[in-house]
Amino acid sequence: MFDFSGLKLVTAGTDSFVGIRKSSYGDDFEFCLPNGFEEFPTGDFDEIKKLFFGMYRAFRKFEQDNVNTGRLKFNEANFQKDQDQTTLSSGGVSLQTGEGETCVLYSKIKMIEQILEAYDDLAINSIQKKIRRSEEIDYSQIHRYLDKAIYLDNNVIYVDYMDLPRPVVRYESTDLVNLYCYILDEIVQQLQEDVAENIKARLQDIQFLSQRFRDAYLTINQSIFDKDTFAETLNLLKETLDNIDKNTYYKDSDYWQLYEAIETFLYGELNPNQTDGEFWGMQGFSLLWEDMCNTFFFKKSYSDILYADSDIFLKNYHNPLRKDTERGRVGNYSTHDGSKSWSQWAYRTTSDVHYPKRAGCFEWNELFCIELDLKVGVLVYTNEGYNDFNQRDRSRTQFRRFPKPDLILKSKRNPSKVRIIDYKYHPINFYTNQNLLGNPAKIVEEAVIKQLTYEFAIQQTHDVSANWFFIPHFYTSLPKPDPLGEIDGKVRRNGQNTGIDIFRANFTLIQTVYLEENL
Repeated sequence: MFDFSGLKLVTAGTDSFVGIRKSSYGDDFEFCLPNGFEEFPTGDFDEIKKLFFGMYRAFRKFEQDNVNTGRLKFNEANFQKDQDQTTLSSGGVSLQTGEGETCVLYSKIKMIEQILEAYDDLAINSIQKKIRRSEEIDYSQIHRYLDKAIYLDNNVIYVDYMDLPRPVVRYESTDLVNLYCYILDEIVQQLQEDVAENIKARLQDIQFLSQRFRDAYLTINQSIFDKDTFAETLNLLKETLDNIDKNTYYKDSDYWQLYEAIETFLYGELNPNQTDGEFWGMQGFSLLWEDMCNTFFFKKSYSDILYADSDIFLKNYHNPLRKDTERGRVGNYSTHDGSKSWSQWAYRTTSDVHYPKRAGCFEWNELFCIELDLKVGVLVYTNEGYNDFNQRDRSRTQFRRFPKPDLILKSKRNPSKVRIIDYKYHPINFYTNQNLLGNPAKIVEEAVIKQLTYEFAIQQTHDVSANWFFIPHFYTSLPKPDPLGEIDGKVRRNGQNTGIDIFRANFTLIQTVYLEENL
C-alpha cells in the first residue's frame, strides 16, 4: 500500500486529470487535486487520506451509475498490462458526452480492489472448517450414522468415525482469514461502509474476525491508515503473512485467493516503470463534477427544479416514464435527435406560460427555444407586435433549436423569478482574466454567449434573479451564511461586466451528498 505522506499534491494543474499518476519531472507520484483546491492543506496526512477515499468512492459510483447507459465504453482487455502492482481497469473506461467531450476513467487500484473482490462467504467459511473424517463423536449427529455403526452383543452401538468440520491446519489457516478480515475491515471503515451488498450483510462477522487479529497481534493504537503507525503496522502484517505461509502445508484455491489479495495489498506499489500514463483517477473530471452537482440539487432542492440537463441515477427514485431497469433515473423526456448513438434524456417540468392557440402550458424546455422565421422580415426588437410571447405565430418557423442549460431553479419567495446555474470546471481566474488568448478565450466567449442566451429566453416570461457559473472550491472552514458557497466576482469579457456571477461551490458538501446515495 502506498504512503499518503509520500504523495506530491498538485493544485491548479494544466489539464483536467484528477487522481494519482507518475510525476512528469521524476519517478515520484503526484496526487492531482480538482480545480479550486488551492487552499487544501497539503501537509495534512488525514485530509489527504480523506480526500483519496472520497474520490475513490466517487469514481466507483460514477462508473456504476453510467455502466448501463451507453455512455461508457470499456477499452479492450489487451490494453491491460500484466503486472503485480497497480493496474488499470482493462486500461480504463472511456466516455463521451453529447457535446463530443471525451474522458477516461481509471477507477481501480488493484491493491484495494483485490481485497474487496476476494470476499466470499463460502471461501472464508471453507478455509476455516473443512469436512474431514474425524475420530471425535458428535452425539447430536449419531442418528445419521446408524447404518454405518457396529452393533455389539450388549446392545451398544459403536461408531468408528464421523465426517465433521475441522480445521485443515488448525492455527495458520484461521489466522489467514483473521488477517484478511482485519485488512478488509480497515478498508471498509475508510470507505464508510460504501461496499458491495455481500460485504455489508456480513460486517459483524468481518469485524469479529478482525478484532481477533487485533487482539492477537496489534496494540490498540495501531492501524493501516494511521499517520503515526501505518508503517509499523504494515511491516507487522507482512511478517505475519510470511509466518502463516511458511507454516501452512495444505493450500487450496480458497487459501490462495485470500493470500494473493493480502500480498497484493501489502506489497503492491504504484509502478513508476508503467508507460500507460494515468494510474488511478479521471481525465475529464468535469463530467463527474456535473453529476455531483445535479445529485446535490435533486437531493436538496428537488421541488424547486424547473429544468435540468441531467439523467442521473437516484436511489429510491421512481420514474414512471422509464423502463424497469431505468426507473431510478431522473430524465423524463428524450432529447435524442438521431445524431448520436445513445439516448439523451433531461428533466423538465411544465411552466405557467399558456399555449397561445391550444389548451395547456409550455414545457420548460420549450421556453428556451430559438427560432428563425424566414417569412417574417422584421426583428422582434423593432416590432412591438412581436414582443408579446403569447402572440407569436410559431407555426411558420423553419429552423428551431433548443438550448439546454444545466439547471433552472425557481425562487422560493417569488415563483416568477428563477436562477440559472451552469456547472463549470475551470479555475476562477479563467473567467476573470481579461488577457486570455486562443482556445481558452474562445471557450469563455462561447460559455458567456450560451449563458446570456438562456437568460434572454427566460426573460420573455420570467424574471431572472441570478445567473451563475458554478465552480468547485475547497473551503478550509464552512462558508457563511450559505454553507453551499459564495459569489466571488463576475465574469468579465473585453472589459465589460457580463452580468454572470461566479459562484464558488463547497466541493466537500456536494461530494458528501453525492456519496450518500450509495449508503
